[in-house]
Amino acid sequence: MEYLFLGFGLLIIFLLIVSRSTYYANYDKINFNLKQRLDMLLKLIYIAPIIVLFIIFILIVTYYRTKGYIRISHALFVVNFWIYGTIFYYITIQIAKMRKLIIFLPIIGLVLSVCIGIFMTPLPHYETVFKNTNLLIPNFLGLCMLLVAFYINYAFLTKKPNS
Repeated sequence: MEYLFLGFGLLIIFLLIVSRSTYYANYDKINFNLKQRLDMLLKLIYIAPIIVLFIIFILIVTYYRTKGYIRISHALFVVNFWIYGTIFYYITIQIAKMRKLIIFLPIIGLVLSVCIGIFMTPLPHYETVFKNTNLLIPNFLGLCMLLVAFYINYAFLTKKPNS
């Protein structure tokens, strides 16, 4: 079961990279007024993981005194699926006016990441899935997902399509 969710994490990374390429391939058809409003959503992604990990850390220190490593690992892993869902939403809204088959890639990524995010959000589900696994593996995947999301987020906010 744990390999299934780790595989879905890798699949979502691949879908995000392909969706980014699709976005830049159709950059000339994007409504820039809408893009400027949606850029605020991407700016929130920069601070969301820090806020989530800080809140979890404070809760572990003050209220939950057990399973600290599991709770931080859970927060790191799950926040990535919510971040990816947000980035897929951004891409989907930007290229929604196109009537091409390629628009289904970000939609599939959005649905998959939100469904996994919803399923994995309760801590008992995370513990059930990764009960027989060393937590370094989901932590490493979570860190890789976070780095890819930050890079793509940075590219959407600063780079031009030809760079």
